[in-house]
Amino acid sequence: MDIQRGNIIVMDRRTGKLRAGQGLLQGLKVVWDHWAASFRKNENFTQIRGNFTVEYPDERLQLPQAYRNMPVLLYDDESGHELCTGCYQCQRICPPQVIHITQAKDPVTGKMVPAATEFIIEYDACMSCGFCAEVCPFDSIKMDHVFELSTADHDSLTMRKAQLNRPISYYTSIAPDLWEGVKAGAMKKLQGNIKRRPGVIGMAPSLTEKIKARRQELAEAAAAAPPAAAPAAPAAPAGKLTPEEKAAKLAAMKAANAAKKAGGEAAPAEAPAAELSPADAKAAKLAAIKAANAAKKAGGEAAPAEAPAAELSPADAKAAKLAAIKAANAAKKAAEAAPAVAAPTTGNGTAAPTDEKAARLAAIKAANAAKKAAEQGNNE
Repeated sequence: MDIQRGNIIVMDRRTGKLRAGQGLLQGLKVVWDHWAASFRKNENFTQIRGNFTVEYPDERLQLPQAYRNMPVLLYDDESGHELCTGCYQCQRICPPQVIHITQAKDPVTGKMVPAATEFIIEYDACMSCGFCAEVCPFDSIKMDHVFELSTADHDSLTMRKAQLNRPISYYTSIAPDLWEGVKAGAMKKLQGNIKRRPGVIGMAPSLTEKIKARRQELAEAAAAAPPAAAPAAPAAPAGKLTPEEKAAKLAAMKAANAAKKAGGEAAPAEAPAAELSPADAKAAKLAAIKAANAAKKAGGEAAPAEAPAAELSPADAKAAKLAAIKAANAAKKAAEAAPAVAAPTTGNGTAAPTDEKAARLAAIKAANAAKKAAEQGNNE
């Protein structure tokens, strides 16, 4: 297409010709549509039509929990202790360097305490980046939702610790989900820091005077109150024995049972012993003496077995030892009493076969009784 300069070229846009007044009506339609849409309330940010504004400040939009404006410091509602330990992490990472901290010291020892005596943030130079809240290892510094900070001078925007303090309940009201995620770790660290803070160091300045006054009242009340009686020692439950008493009682029961059993087995031996001849009686007596010696020897060997009783009390050890001696004496007496009575003999002076058998049986029983008593003494 050859265009000559200085000439006017008319382009055909192929639009229909409007009648008189038709363009005015189309313009009014656009105005009408916008005016009608202004009465529809916009419910969320995904809608493209409707009223996107509210009548501020009477109406305010709900801010997201992660919204950040200016940093604040948190303290515990119950104890009044601040979560900040003065570790300087936020001061080091701050890009415009508007945070200034002074760590607390113990007035007695002069050592550093995990708390901050001074905490200053220059709001007029803060860029609301949130780095301080992200780097804080104790979750003590969080971003506030307050943005109405207009003022006539810069000095009023230099915030000190008393102006920065907020209770944890306040932050929970504006960001409940964010605090719930860090609550367990933050409170655990706070309890550890409280143990290292003497006096009212590390407490919120707004609560320091109240806490001091309350502590003074409690101290005066404790001094005025009469001294409480010392609690009596708890009495031992009735009927319940100590381990030493149980051991002594068990040893006495075993000794009594052994003596009773030895006496019961030796008693039947006296009946056939009445029919022994002098020779058989002599043999039975010799067997009984041997059994008694064996029992005595066994009792002497059993004496060291009483060593564990040293753990008992003196009275219990003495009772157990006496019970063992009584058992040994009863066994010895039963063995000696077996051949005491001589049995009648036959006409030729010899014992009958039945009498001889009875004598042997009596001697065996006496020996067994003495042996059993000695074994029980060893076990005790």
